[in-house]
Amino acid sequence: MSDDQAQQARLASITKFIESLKGNKSFEQYRVQIRVVPRGLFVAEGVVDTVSEAFQKWQFTESHGVADKTLDKTKQWLFESQNPERLYLVEGKSLLTGVLIPAAVGTPQRFGLPYYLGSLLPAGDYIHPADPELKDIKGVTISQGRLGIEVRVARRDTQVLIPESVIKSFRQLSLSSRFLQRRYPGCEKSLLVACKAVIALVRRARRVPRSYPIVVPYDVIASKAKQLRAAGKFIFIEEKGIVSRIIELHGRHLSDFLRAELVRAPREKLGTFKLTPKHRDLMGFYDTHGHRRSVHARAFAEFAELIRRAREPRERFTAWFSAADCFERFASLYQLSQPIDRRRIAASIERFGIEGHSFTICGGWIFALSREGTVMRTVARHIRLPGHSRKKVQ
Repeated sequence: MSDDQAQQARLASITKFIESLKGNKSFEQYRVQIRVVPRGLFVAEGVVDTVSEAFQKWQFTESHGVADKTLDKTKQWLFESQNPERLYLVEGKSLLTGVLIPAAVGTPQRFGLPYYLGSLLPAGDYIHPADPELKDIKGVTISQGRLGIEVRVARRDTQVLIPESVIKSFRQLSLSSRFLQRRYPGCEKSLLVACKAVIALVRRARRVPRSYPIVVPYDVIASKAKQLRAAGKFIFIEEKGIVSRIIELHGRHLSDFLRAELVRAPREKLGTFKLTPKHRDLMGFYDTHGHRRSVHARAFAEFAELIRRAREPRERFTAWFSAADCFERFASLYQLSQPIDRRRIAASIERFGIEGHSFTICGGWIFALSREGTVMRTVARHIRLPGHSRKKVQ
């Protein structure tokens, strides 16, 4: 049987099944949970198994006992996916959440069953205030407001408001965040999952005092009204009880944040360093005495993480600092660094798993360079990050 013939047979089978539901007395109580739509049969989440089992029984009868699909295979065949897209069906003020059995069935009214002629909304791209998965979260209220969908989360004796735009930008963030994809599976595909992840992180977040050394946007440092909260590697910028931005200070997102901040930084903060904002991996370069020394984004991001843990008074920051402040410190240490034989620092670079063609050192700071002269990695052998332990050198 060709693919076209198989699809025609599937359509005919589903159409006959929908027709059978009108006279199915045992299914009568579940009719309010389905809607015939031009694109097929919408099935509410709570009756997916019930409808699948009803199809199993109908198919077994129709085939005179030949059909013997398992329930999982039946659902896969009906919904054409193991994880069908979650959909909203909105009728006035009422909401059904469910999935679709795809089939072009023609005129929905002809089946004598509940039908719906409107558009189904993909829950991956929308948040509905009446979504049961959100309504059941204690201490959370969702409404339509001037900022679109507004999520209010109770926090001790106050509330924090999360606008829809922030949740959408957070979902975009999760596209390249291994942590979010691991901790909140589906976050990158579903606005609902992204919303639940934001709620969980906002509840964990604790206020960061201005005296705590951490790299933050310059406009936050300059503002008296903006507050900073942190949960793990995520920082939340709030103003008047509204979350305006979420930043992940880790990996690629940290590099992108630092780059964007340096682009807006005053020129004098960068000295002779020339930014390459369109280059994905390189932050920029120095031209000195006919030689070009470029800086990889990862090397500067590593420095930004390490410097806030520095204990040396001349190195450490004692309050929030900007990416430009951080770069001034990085540039000073790098430009003062001197070449060093790899053998003299073998224990340090092996402990951190650092590779390089050559190395320079300034105090406890080690810079690993590629053959082309790019600063690829930064190591602070006098600062130990969480999870790093000393390895005994044989």
